[in-house]
Amino acid sequence: MSRARSTGLADLPLADQRDRVLAAWDGFRAAAADADLDRPSRLPGWTGRDVCVHVGDWPGAPVLRGLLAQARTGPAEPTDTDGVNAAVVAAHRDASRAEVLASLERGRDRLAAWFAAPDDPDGPGVLGRRPVTSPVGELPLLTVVAASGYELAVHALDLDGPRPAPALLQAGLAALIDVTGVFAHRRGLRTALTAWTDGTGWQVRTGPDGWVTLPVTGRRPGGAVIEGDAATLLDASAGRRAVPALLASRAIRVHGLAEVIRLAPIVEEVPGLPGGPALKAAARWFGGAGRLLPRWGR
Repeated sequence: MSRARSTGLADLPLADQRDRVLAAWDGFRAAAADADLDRPSRLPGWTGRDVCVHVGDWPGAPVLRGLLAQARTGPAEPTDTDGVNAAVVAAHRDASRAEVLASLERGRDRLAAWFAAPDDPDGPGVLGRRPVTSPVGELPLLTVVAASGYELAVHALDLDGPRPAPALLQAGLAALIDVTGVFAHRRGLRTALTAWTDGTGWQVRTGPDGWVTLPVTGRRPGGAVIEGDAATLLDASAGRRAVPALLASRAIRVHGLAEVIRLAPIVEEVPGLPGGPALKAAARWFGGAGRLLPRWGR
């Protein structure tokens, strides 16, 4: 009898997954409520309103419904993520502040209702590990749901307001590490990678049976470790800040350099991999070569 494959965050108790994802949504909603949505965001050409519209749940474009359909029938063909994002933003650019905040509440509530019925035919206990299409290829449905924490954390920082809630930043780091582990496993790498900040972090370990993603606390673990403030790590991973300058100033510190450089080639295979810019830039800074890759989504 073959062993079940490990699938990172998707293997953790559903209650833990639910709490982390909903805390990320709550953190983003709080950031949006505090923001001046008419101000420019950090994304060129996008206001804070545009960022929130992009994240929200709008009639005719419910993201979760589409993912559930894929989980039932099989992954869909990849879509033009940037094109879809631009179309949603254009369609709702004139939405009022109340409508934008309501769209965020709908997105959060839709996920809460899904997690509340784990044994439903469409519930996470039934469909959660089935493959669906994401901007970086096929992933388990629960992995994609968890990855929303990364997008929410980076976009909360894009609003350029007060520092986002710690739970949101930690959800972002968890998703970042988890998805990186997916592709390290697919490449056949046996490795450990940790995002470490303020005495805590998230680590993924990969091997022939999959990838295992867990929180770590106490002493900094061994293996490849990227250390820094949580917001700085997320900004670097998304290409929002220049990694060489962060490394030179020691705002980001790399431990287990050989392991980090060994991981860098996975970004050649997966354009848009969350964290790809940081891995590639770190390898380049320490003597490697290559290009920075596009960020996940926008």
